[in-house]
Amino acid sequence: MKNSLVLSAVAVFAFITALSGVSWGIELSEKQPITSISIGGELSSGKYNTGGTTRRIYLPLIVSWYPTERLDASVELPFLYQSSSDITTTIYQTTTAMTSSGSVARRGGPGGPVGTAGTGGTAGADSSAVSGLGDIILRAGYILSFESSSLPQIKTSLFVKTPTASLSDGLGTGEFDFGGGVDLSKWLGDMYLAGEALYNYQGRVAGFGLKNYLSYNGTVGYQMMHSILPMLVIKGATAPSDYSDNLLEVRGRVLLTLSPSTAIDLFVSHGISSSSPDYAGGVAVIYSF
Repeated sequence: MKNSLVLSAVAVFAFITALSGVSWGIELSEKQPITSISIGGELSSGKYNTGGTTRRIYLPLIVSWYPTERLDASVELPFLYQSSSDITTTIYQTTTAMTSSGSVARRGGPGGPVGTAGTGGTAGADSSAVSGLGDIILRAGYILSFESSSLPQIKTSLFVKTPTASLSDGLGTGEFDFGGGVDLSKWLGDMYLAGEALYNYQGRVAGFGLKNYLSYNGTVGYQMMHSILPMLVIKGATAPSDYSDNLLEVRGRVLLTLSPSTAIDLFVSHGISSSSPDYAGGVAVIYSF
């Protein structure tokens, strides 16, 4: 665990250092960089192909930075509680949706990508409740082309999951994961359409049967007044392990824009596949400055 924390700290430092000197051939905006902070929580419940029900509470703090109109980066620090350690690997919660809400809030209106994969896991060894720090996640995104009258916005993204969650407690795999993908989004009047695909490379752990997988989602939303954006989201992924089925869930989401700097993101979901949570719900508050 100590070595994992050291390696994670190095990864965070390298990530921030790389973005601090962000030339990459990108011209920095004349405006000051904008930062957003998201604080939220998610409660989920499911059997995940095991003999009993596991309840999870996921409490992430997400700090996002937008140095240019095209580039964004974020660091996610989560706290986890599980009613049992039967589920030893989690495939992303709702945190990417919360991150994208920060993007919406900072622009003072609708727009931006929505969400990625659902949750699933492999069977652990015991059923005692566990809690602690989750895996710290680093993300970066770059808009290749902005939305036009005829074409959608195209954005690429990368992520690194650092192994800060306890392997012995069943909160993580103890390995680095990484991946990348692309998302498209388009406004048709008041209707919002988006889709994303992300390929995930998982670190291997003996006995877990972990394997690489493709996660995806599709979103349809409709702007009601300036401040209310309800959405229907389909989220899924190919099987992340030999002990998991494909993942699929349907999600109702509402983004409430309270001001140009503040937004609230709410969702409820229902699992369609047996490896997804039976039910889940969450809320996040996003503040941009």
